[in-house]
Amino acid sequence: MSDSPTADVAVRPARPGDEEAIGSIQIDSWVGAIGEQLGRKRHEVFDHDAIVSGWANSISQPPTPDHVVFVATHGGVVVGFAAVAPPNQIVALEVDPERRRRGHGSRLLAAAVDHLKAHGATDIKLWSLSNDSVRTHFLQSAGFAESGMVRELDGLGIAIPEKLWHASLEA
Repeated sequence: MSDSPTADVAVRPARPGDEEAIGSIQIDSWVGAIGEQLGRKRHEVFDHDAIVSGWANSISQPPTPDHVVFVATHGGVVVGFAAVAPPNQIVALEVDPERRRRGHGSRLLAAAVDHLKAHGATDIKLWSLSNDSVRTHFLQSAGFAESGMVRELDGLGIAIPEKLWHASLEA
């Protein structure tokens, strides 16, 4: 047995039981990005139970076998997640705001890209909140560029603008 220190971080497919952590991370990430627009009751505008239930379904009953949710763990604790949908989309990529800048987002992005490439993707797309400067920097540093497409999510009583990012997977 080696006495060398090992990193206690990993990325693995999500499994039933991870949905609670995934839902909390998603809400905390969104509150961190658009919290000022939501006012003082930031966390209360999200339907936590519905979000957790949605992730439970995504994990246990994905639309196809190629739809996958990955989780990043640190010390066995879920600290981030990515959801991918064929042929080339990252549906969600979030890291617990308290655990950012430790490589979890990069590990999740690598797992998502590897999965999509293995299923034939030659490019990758991801919608991101427009006002999330941390995510913008992360995506730019990972080789993504804005496509010029924007959309607004409705709900939560405010319009939530998103930008479409894309990157080529061809060498």
